[in-house]
Amino acid sequence: MSDKIDSLTSDLQHVSTPWLTPFYEKLQKTYHQGRFAHGLLFTGSSGIGKQKIAKQLAQFLLCTNKQNNDACFQCHSCQLINANNHLDFHLLEAEKNKSIGIDQVRLLTEKLNERPQLGNNKVVLIKGAEQLTESAANALLKTLEEPQGDSYLILLARTHHQLMPTLLSRLQQTHLHSPDDQTLINWLYQLGYQVSDLGVLRWFQNSPLALLNHLKLLQQDPSLDTRRQCVEGLFNLLYQPINLFSFSSLIAKDVEQNLLLLFHLLHDIHRLKLNDNQLNEDAIYYFALPQLQLWQIQLSLKSLRTLSTEILTTRSLLVEHSALKKELLINALLIKIKNKFKESTPC
Repeated sequence: MSDKIDSLTSDLQHVSTPWLTPFYEKLQKTYHQGRFAHGLLFTGSSGIGKQKIAKQLAQFLLCTNKQNNDACFQCHSCQLINANNHLDFHLLEAEKNKSIGIDQVRLLTEKLNERPQLGNNKVVLIKGAEQLTESAANALLKTLEEPQGDSYLILLARTHHQLMPTLLSRLQQTHLHSPDDQTLINWLYQLGYQVSDLGVLRWFQNSPLALLNHLKLLQQDPSLDTRRQCVEGLFNLLYQPINLFSFSSLIAKDVEQNLLLLFHLLHDIHRLKLNDNQLNEDAIYYFALPQLQLWQIQLSLKSLRTLSTEILTTRSLLVEHSALKKELLINALLIKIKNKFKESTPC
C-alpha cells in the first residue's frame, strides 16, 4: 500500500498546478526586480502543492540560463535538479516520528557558508518546518538574520502557528489557498476524473494533489474508499457484534485520518438532527444519507456530542503518544459508541 502511495505521489510532480501559477509568476517578477526575500515560508493544507512550487522555485533560482517567465529547463543545473542530484540544492526534513534537530541545522549552515558549486545561488528547502526543535530554530535565526547574498531558504508548514515568532519575523510568509469547487472539478476533469461527489472535496479540503492521489488509488483499488469503509464498519459494529475487531483494525491502520472520518460521520448525523433531517450536498457523508437518517433517530444530541468529544480525545491521545496501546483505546471507544446506539435515547 505505501509503495503505491509513494509511486503515485512522485507521478504528481509532473501535474500542472494552475491555482499556484499567479503566485509563482509574482515570485519570479519579484526576483527579476531584485526584491526577492532570502527567507520564505509557504503554508497551506497537505496536498495543496507546497513542495511542488518550492521545488519549481528552487529550479528557477538555480537555473544558469533563466528566461523571462521561468527556468530554461535545459541547462546542466536544471537537469541536475530534475535528477535530484544538484550540489547547491539541500533538502532538510525530519525522520519519521522525529524532530529536525540542531545538528541537522548546523550541518546545513556549514554548506550555506560555502561558495555555490555550479551557479550563483544555493537553495535550502525545509519540509515540515513546524518540526524544528527550539534549539534548531534558534540556530537557523542567525542564517536568516545575516543571509549570504547567494543563499535562499524556503520553509514549508501547514500553518505558521507552531513556528517561533522570532523565526516568523524573519520570513516572508505566504498562505497557499485551495481552489474553489468548480476550478477543482474542471482541473480533475482535464486529468480524466469526473467528480460529482462534493463530499470528497470537503473531506480533502479542496487540496488538489491529495484528492488526485486519492482518486488514483481508488482507480487501482476501489476498496480503499475509507469513507465508505467507515459507514460499513459502523453498520457492522452495530448489527454484527463479531465485527468489533475488524472495524477496530481498520481504524488502527491510520488512526489520525480514520478517527477524524468517524468524527465527521457523527458530525453529519448531528447536522441531520439540527436541520429537519436534511443534509447539504457537499456534506462528507451525503452519499450515505438514507443510512444516516435512520441513525439520527437512534441518538440524542447529548449522546452525539459526548461521542464526538470521545473520538477527538482518543485521536489526540493516540497521535501525541504513539506508545499507547491503540487497539485497546479504539476498542473501548467503539464499545462506547455501540452502547450509545443501544440506549436509543430520545431528544
